[in-house]
Amino acid sequence: MGRIVHKSEKNTIGPADFCRMFACEMQDLPEQVISGSKHVNTTYHDADWPEMEKYILSVLQQISVPYIVRSRDENLEAFEKGWRENLEALFCDGISMESLKPKYFRTSKFLRYNKKLIVTENLNLEFDLFTLARYLIFTKYLSSYEDIYELGCGSCQNLLLLTELFPAKRLYGLDWTKASAEIAKVLADKLGRHIEGAVFDMMNPDSDFTIKHGSAIITIHALEQIGVAHDKLLSFLMRAKPGIVVHYEPIVEFYDENNLLDQLALVYSQKRNYLSGFYTELCRLQEMNKVEIIAAFRPCLGGIVHEASLMVWRPKGQ
Repeated sequence: MGRIVHKSEKNTIGPADFCRMFACEMQDLPEQVISGSKHVNTTYHDADWPEMEKYILSVLQQISVPYIVRSRDENLEAFEKGWRENLEALFCDGISMESLKPKYFRTSKFLRYNKKLIVTENLNLEFDLFTLARYLIFTKYLSSYEDIYELGCGSCQNLLLLTELFPAKRLYGLDWTKASAEIAKVLADKLGRHIEGAVFDMMNPDSDFTIKHGSAIITIHALEQIGVAHDKLLSFLMRAKPGIVVHYEPIVEFYDENNLLDQLALVYSQKRNYLSGFYTELCRLQEMNKVEIIAAFRPCLGGIVHEASLMVWRPKGQ
């Protein structure tokens, strides 16, 4: 029988945990992660059985609602509406991470962490940790690239974070909604930075759209929407010949079917027709010596219902 964990046993998530999760050394952590870890309330305890039971019930209820599955047109309409709300917030509240925060980040005392369910008093902990993770990922992998393209840029929050980290870099936000391109223009005008936006459909990439060879391409919580229809996007990325491609996305291949929380995440992802087979295809391309996979792992950092993994790669033969 396992050790009984009492709720009084409080834990925190700090810089050393980020080093462990993202395979880096303490001296390589950006200051934003070190200072952010001190200012964010990361206190938590492992869920007990009544809390786990409540969580499982809430996830099953989410999975069972009929509107969890949306058509492509319904998806586009929903995201156009959502990002336009962020655009309006820019004018009402000013430019900030909060005004560009996607509305799908909801408050919750539950969070997935280290393949366990944890309970926290900070109801925004998922978003707070997600922000610190992005600072780390961007600093570690994008510092040496002058041109950075984000596919599926959504509310353009990542562009705001990137221009904070790298004021002199040229940033490009691509999304299938018109609202996203408008947000990028507002950021460029008000911040005086090189930020461009364009309408771009990842499921049907415009072959005439040019990405500078040797640049960086990122996707953050965007690929999940394309399901199994990722062949055209991968072909586009291969032709673009970027210097690096960084994905921070839910990857079903990294879940463990024998883990209860992972099985729930798998069922949820399958029900929503989220990204599937993308990492498997990348591995096939690497076996054919067409790409080099630089990093591919799961940090095991929440997600309320599912969580993102990190994949970094580049086409070969540049």
